[in-house]
Amino acid sequence: MKAGTVIAPPLLAAALLTLAACGGGSGDSSPPAGLQPTLDSIQDNIFTVTCAVSGCHGGPMAQQGLRLDPGFSAGNLINVHSPQDSNLIRVVPGDPDASFIIQKLDGTQTVGERMPAGGRAPLTTATINVIRQWIQDGALP
Repeated sequence: MKAGTVIAPPLLAAALLTLAACGGGSGDSSPPAGLQPTLDSIQDNIFTVTCAVSGCHGGPMAQQGLRLDPGFSAGNLINVHSPQDSNLIRVVPGDPDASFIIQKLDGTQTVGERMPAGGRAPLTTATINVIRQWIQDGALP
C-alpha cells in the first residue's frame, strides 16, 4: 500500500475484525469451562477434541507417532523424545519450558510447525497455561 492511501471505513473495520479473529494464541481469554491441570481434564477438553482427530494425532497413523487418543497420551508424551529432534522431550515433568509440547503450542519450536496445525487457530494463552501448570506439577498420568 502506498503512503497516504486511505482505506475506506467499512474495509478497515472488516480487516480489523479478521485480524482480531486470528489471534487465538495471543489472547488471555479463559480456558474451556472445567479445564483443570490434570491429564484427564486436558485429555477430555483439549487432546480428544482438538488433537486426536483424523489426520493429526489420533489413531494408529498419528503424525510423528504421537497418539493423543484417550489411553495413549501419557505414554506418548511424558519423558518421550521427539522424532523431529532427539534432543527434544515432549513433556519434561516439572519443566514446561523444556517441554517440546509447550514450545509447539506457544509457537516457539525450532522444528516443525506450531500446533494445532492445518490453519486452525492456536490455543489461547489461558489454555496453554493449564497444560503448562500440569507439567509444572509433575505431569502426572
